[in-house]
Amino acid sequence: MLEQEENGLFEIPDYEHVEDETFPPFPPPASPERDPADAEPEEGSGSGVPVPPKRTVKRNLPKLDATRLTSERGLPALRHVFDKTKFKGKGHEAEDLKTLIRHMEHWAHRL
Repeated sequence: MLEQEENGLFEIPDYEHVEDETFPPFPPPASPERDPADAEPEEGSGSGVPVPPKRTVKRNLPKLDATRLTSERGLPALRHVFDKTKFKGKGHEAEDLKTLIRHMEHWAHRL
């Protein structure tokens, strides 16, 4: 062990008087949805055409209330939705569930 100390293997360099390297700051990240070639002209360039905002169309969601559920096409019609439906039974549960969901969706869309 004394040999290692004599060879200078355990000497720690003096980092207190060493200056850190300075690096330039990172450039701002590029926007992924915009192409730099299609960038908007800057504010003093003169050819600024105002772009109208996009219009969004709001769809009205149908109301599900007691009058709709008790109407002729509501819950009373649900009794007759499965009159002609045949389920396959054991071993075909996935297909039977698919059939059930398809008929329920059809009933809900007609509602």
